[in-house]
Amino acid sequence: MAIQSVGFSASLNQVQKLSEKLGNASSRKGSPAKAAEGISDLLGKAITELDASQKSADESAMKLLAGEPVDLHQVMLQMEESFVNLNLALQVRNKIIEAYQEIQRMQI
Repeated sequence: MAIQSVGFSASLNQVQKLSEKLGNASSRKGSPAKAAEGISDLLGKAITELDASQKSADESAMKLLAGEPVDLHQVMLQMEESFVNLNLALQVRNKIIEAYQEIQRMQI
């Protein structure tokens, strides 16, 4: 149970930082293209961080399977954090798709 709360807490902090950055990107004055560019850069960085987290967890798990001296607790924490981050990314993606579909349903 403690493993999940550590990963959840870290992911919650990431969500808060992401929402602050999105708010800052969308409140900037300028063209909508610049705002969209800022948001796409932000999402690109988040995906890069997610990929790095996944690779780090995979690498640790492979070291454990190969019999190299690694801390089992750290491997499990990395794997759980990676799992929580992936689920978070999926939920963010789902919300973005939902918002896009809602915009498409609007009548002009």
